[in-house]
Amino acid sequence: MLDTLLKSLTHAELTFIAESDYGVDVERHRDALKQLIDVQHGVLTPGQHWHPYEVIELCAHAWKPGHEREFTACTLLVLRAVATGFDTATWIDEKFEDRAQDYDALPTPFRDAILEAYQAIER
Repeated sequence: MLDTLLKSLTHAELTFIAESDYGVDVERHRDALKQLIDVQHGVLTPGQHWHPYEVIELCAHAWKPGHEREFTACTLLVLRAVATGFDTATWIDEKFEDRAQDYDALPTPFRDAILEAYQAIER
């Protein structure tokens, strides 16, 4: 689901994600998000811990009603980053416990995609 969701994000949705760091470096974050989606196919590489990963993490940490697509995309990106070893700081068990209520409130396809991504990560 992640790749399809990423390719379908609108300019407004990318801007919402890019604004997650209190509106700092919005254009730079949005450009980095576009690069991540269009060129890197959702796979983060060294040097991207700030742009765009900072806003990805922040968006995945704070679900706002009406922004389920952005929250889901960012959560799946964080889980992919953990699974690939890009992110070695996120403790997924704690993240799951912290965000479980948000996941339960999501539409079923988004919730299921997130739960499957958690289950796929080797611990």
